[in-house]
Parts: sequence; C-alpha cells; structure tokens
Amino acid sequence: MNIESLGKIQKVEAPPYLFTRIQQKIEQLNNERMPKSTFLALNLSFLLLVIINVIVLKCNNIERNATENYIESIHLIDNNSLYK
Repeated sequence: MNIESLGKIQKVEAPPYLFTRIQQKIEQLNNERMPKSTFLALNLSFLLLVIINVIVLKCNNIERNATENYIESIHLIDNNSLYK
C-alpha cells in the first residue's frame, strides 16, 4: 500500500441529524435507572454476603482461640503477644 494513496482519501460528511441522534441515545442511557426489583436483589445479595462473612470470621476466630488455648496449655508454643 502506497502512502501517496492515503492522501487521496476524502473526509466523509455525516448526515446533519446524526450527531443529535447520538446525543439523544446517550441521554436516554444516562436517564435509565435500574429496576427496583434488580436493585433490591443486588442489595439483599450483598447483605447476605456480608452476613455470611461475619459468621465465618466469628466461627474461625472461636476455633482459632480454642486451638491456641489448647496448644498453650500443653506448652507446645509460647505466646509472646503483649496485648492479650
């Protein structure tokens, strides 16, 4: 492909109403809102996820503390934490 042939390309004129139609489509997309049912479902699933995480963290902490207490009671490791 010759570079000279690229110089022969002419600018294409768009129809005058094209830009306004594009702007209208963008405004329609910006004005659309999420349906309330979808919004509610997303919020409930996020809340459920947070609740599950809290439960798992609490259970994990209880099991870890019980394990640490047992290990300390049989003196397998020394606990050097200052803030307990």
